[in-house]
Amino acid sequence: MALDMTVILVSAAFFLALILYVALEQEQRERITGATFFISAAGGIVIYGFSYSHGHVGVFDHITAILRTLIDVGRMFVGINNEAVFREALHEVNVSDDGWMLLFWIVHFLAYYSMASAAVLALGKGAIKKLQQLLLNVRDVVLIHGITENSLTLGRHIATDKHKSVVFVGRADASAEIAIRQMGALLYSDDVAVEPQSAFIKRLNMHKPKRSLHVYALSEDEDANIKYAVRLLAHLKEADVAPQRTSLVLLGQEERHGGELQFVRDRYGYGEVKAFDHSELTARLLVQKYPLCDIVEFDENGLATTDVDALLIGFGPMGQEVLKKLIANGQFEGSHFHAQIFDPNCGGADGFYRRRYSAMLSHYDVTFSPYGGRSSQCCDFLEEHAKTLNYVVVAVGSIKKGREIAYGIMDYMKRMGRDISIYQCCSDSVICHRSHNESEFSSLHDANVLYGGTMDDLAMRINHYYNDPAGQVKQQWMECDYFSRMSCRASADFLSSYVARLFAGRSKERAPEMLENMAKTEHLRWNAFHFSMGYVKMSEETWKARADLFRKEVETCGAGKIRISKDAAHRQHACLVTWEDLVELSERENAVTGKSIDYQQMDRDNVIVVMKLLEEA
Repeated sequence: MALDMTVILVSAAFFLALILYVALEQEQRERITGATFFISAAGGIVIYGFSYSHGHVGVFDHITAILRTLIDVGRMFVGINNEAVFREALHEVNVSDDGWMLLFWIVHFLAYYSMASAAVLALGKGAIKKLQQLLLNVRDVVLIHGITENSLTLGRHIATDKHKSVVFVGRADASAEIAIRQMGALLYSDDVAVEPQSAFIKRLNMHKPKRSLHVYALSEDEDANIKYAVRLLAHLKEADVAPQRTSLVLLGQEERHGGELQFVRDRYGYGEVKAFDHSELTARLLVQKYPLCDIVEFDENGLATTDVDALLIGFGPMGQEVLKKLIANGQFEGSHFHAQIFDPNCGGADGFYRRRYSAMLSHYDVTFSPYGGRSSQCCDFLEEHAKTLNYVVVAVGSIKKGREIAYGIMDYMKRMGRDISIYQCCSDSVICHRSHNESEFSSLHDANVLYGGTMDDLAMRINHYYNDPAGQVKQQWMECDYFSRMSCRASADFLSSYVARLFAGRSKERAPEMLENMAKTEHLRWNAFHFSMGYVKMSEETWKARADLFRKEVETCGAGKIRISKDAAHRQHACLVTWEDLVELSERENAVTGKSIDYQQMDRDNVIVVMKLLEEA
């Protein structure tokens, strides 16, 4: 009968383990297995300890009893029991065995379940990993280097796409391993993957020509990200993987590292590169999620009738990036832009910023006050601008302090009859505080800013119109330098929300006056973007010198390659002028080059392209 009972209980334990494996999340299964193991082990020690606790003579008998107890407890977990010794012990003390035998079999069942569950779990992990490795042969690969809470969030987001296989690379603790398995991703922690070698490229099956590789280097150590991306790139080149099949999102410095790792005509690189730091990307999330065009009123011809009056609390790394984005996205035809910055350390930690962006700070109405967001001077400003203030950002580094300042400003403005939202920029998120609703939280790693998406579709189309409209959109994008891609993305970020806002609920008929005002706004935005990237207006003397170089190239080579109006090396551009002055500049350049450039028409085309794309969507 004992054998029959064991067969029944072991079978039931395996069946229960299979049911729970299918019905429960892995973390829950492992928690239940751990609890049953502890209970059955403790129960086994009590049962078999009692069984061998009688009739001992001397020390050696006691040691033998202890060893036999431990052995029988261990045998429980491989489906073996010693029912006879327990029954004999019960009879020796004249105890009825009915209730105690029920306890005996319950403890053994829990032990059998622990054993069965561990076996099913191990088989399940192995089977799932084998399946995931097979899927690497047919799916595009998303490779995530650096295992953090943010990268796990990113992985969960991407894992919902059944056309992609997510692969994490790095050392992971137990909780991270569980999270990776739950999202259906693979984890490689061996040296071949962590210090990428050519064998890792083979493991990912990147030799197949139609599959793409999307790399996210998101370790908190920026140097480690650069090292990984560079080393992986060398092996991709060695394996002759076409750049068009690769992309890179890198936690680093945007202009410096992005340009170095991107493919250009004469240098191998990733086909698509997005380099960023948290401050820059969080500022971009701010203006994407809460565009400044939403706070401006426009007339029937698209002319702004209200100004942008912004307040920025904090001018550390985050505040500095926010100011650049506010300037680049806050310019509208008919509107005046003003930004007031409060920071007690103004002038103490922003020297490099002020020097690099001196043209931007002098060109736009930006005022600095060396006081904090809780100062009486800030309250004075709120009173003075109570009727016009329409965009407030708090970026002070501390979530708690920032929230306190945001609530203080919101309450103070309500006392003066204004109910406005306050935006708080944190290290990797934006929080919108509203007086009558719960705060709205937007995570950087849940947002479109990290994943190409429609924003890059718009950017590619805009770049297409800057080049030959008869050319191939994607090929032109591949040949586009990193800074130009940044410029096109900035235009897409702005125009997608601006055009949608202006034409919401309107007919498809576009009045010529409206299109012209929108084109003028696009030129204002273009100017602001370049100023925010450290550009300055090219002097007339420099322009003439470059025009002479162009003529000499034509005389000696038959064609001039130099761009007369743009000197990227020294960050100078002749188009940083008013809309009206673009006509004269176009005519002057065409007289030298023999081309038919129309800089005003370029701005019109940008608006028209985005308008069409939004209509198609």
